[in-house]
Amino acid sequence: MAVTELNELIKGGLDRAVELMAIAAHNSYRFGKTNNTKIISIGHEEMQQIGEFCYSLADMSPLAARDGRAMKELIAMDGRMLIIGEKRKSDLNWNCGACGYRTCAELNKIDEVEALTGRGPSCQFKNLNVMIAANAAAAAAWRLGLYCRVYSTYGMSALAMNVIEDVDITISVAVAAGKSDPFFDRHQYWTQEFWDEIFKKEFPTYDRGFIGAIEE
Repeated sequence: MAVTELNELIKGGLDRAVELMAIAAHNSYRFGKTNNTKIISIGHEEMQQIGEFCYSLADMSPLAARDGRAMKELIAMDGRMLIIGEKRKSDLNWNCGACGYRTCAELNKIDEVEALTGRGPSCQFKNLNVMIAANAAAAAAWRLGLYCRVYSTYGMSALAMNVIEDVDITISVAVAAGKSDPFFDRHQYWTQEFWDEIFKKEFPTYDRGFIGAIEE
C-alpha cells in the first residue's frame, strides 16, 4: 500500500480545495441571466509580485503595506489564492439608477475612470456578483476546514498588474493550512500603539475607503 506523508496530503488537498472553491464561486447566485464573472487561481510567483506591489503602496496606504508583508507568510505556508473579477458595464438594462446614472445605456457610454482600486463607474449588480462569488468561495473553504480571508488589496493589485485581464472590478480569496491562522493577526506586524494611530487616520469616519491615507 502506498504511503503519503502529511505534507503531501496538505499540498494536494489545497490544490483540490481551490478547484472546489472556484466551482462554488462559479455556481453562486448571479444578477441577470449570464455568468460573466472571471475566476482564476494564481501561483506563488504571482502572489509574490502582488505582495511586493502592495508593500510599495506604504506611503498611500499602510493597510496595503501590511498585507504586502503578510503575503510572505502566506507563501511560506504554501497558501493558495483565487482572483475574481467582473466587467464594469451593465448588460442588465434594468435602469435602476444605483450606479448614479438614470439608465444602463448612460452608464455604458460614460468614459472609464481608472483608479487604484478598480475601473469605474460600474454597475452595482456587477459589484454584488463579485462579492457573492467571493463569499461562496470563502464558504467552501470554511466547510473544508481551511484558514481563509477575502482581500480587496490583493484583488486590486492583481488588476493593476494585469495578473487578471478583461475585468474592471476585482477581489481575491486566500486560503492556507497550518498550525495557526495567518490572516487575522495584524499586530504581528504592528504594535498596538501603531495600529491605533493608523486606524484613526485610515478610518476617521468610515467614509475614506479602504485604500488611501489621510492627507494632512
